[in-house]
Amino acid sequence: MIIGFTGSYCSGKDTVADYMIKKHGFGHYSLSDIIREIMKAEGIEPTRENLIVFGTNLRMQNGYGILAKKALEKTEDKNYCITSIRHPDEINELRKRKDFILVNVDAPQALRFERMHKRNRPGDPETLEKFIELEKKESQSEGAGQQLAKCAEMADMVFINDLNDINALNVKIEQLLSDISNRLEKNA
Repeated sequence: MIIGFTGSYCSGKDTVADYMIKKHGFGHYSLSDIIREIMKAEGIEPTRENLIVFGTNLRMQNGYGILAKKALEKTEDKNYCITSIRHPDEINELRKRKDFILVNVDAPQALRFERMHKRNRPGDPETLEKFIELEKKESQSEGAGQQLAKCAEMADMVFINDLNDINALNVKIEQLLSDISNRLEKNA
C-alpha cells in the first residue's frame, strides 16, 4: 500500500508519516526531499522559496508528475508513505497504483505557523504575513507550480492534525490506518 500525504505547510504530514514508519515499518519518500537532493547536487540553497521555484522548473522541464515518478521508481514490495505531494499530476501518477490512497492533512493556520517556528528550518518565513504569502504561492490553479488546494480536493480522506498531545495523535493515526485499510479492501 502507498499512502500519499498532501496538505498545508506544517500541517503534520511528516509527523503522521514518521509514526507509520516507526510503528508499522512503512518506507518513506518525500517529494520535497527529492527536490532538495537535486538542489544540493547543483549547489542551490534549499530555502522554502528556492524549493518552490526549483520544483516548478523541474516539473516544467520533465512533466508535472516527475517527482511522483522518481518516488515510485524507488519503491519496493512493501508499504510506503509519500509526503509533500503538491501537484495534481503527481497524484495522477501515483493513482496508477491500485494500492494508492491520498490523505489531505490539515491544521489551523495559527497552529501551523507555531509549529514552523518550533522546527526552525533554514529559509522558513519569520512572520505570519510572509507565511501567508508563501501559502498563496503554493495554491496556484494551473501550470507547473504547486497546487495545494486542487490536491486537497483530490484527496480520498482528510486528517485534521490539531492535537498537541502526541499520545492522542497516535491514537488518531491508528484510526486513520484502520480506515485506509478498510477502504483499500473495499476497492480491491
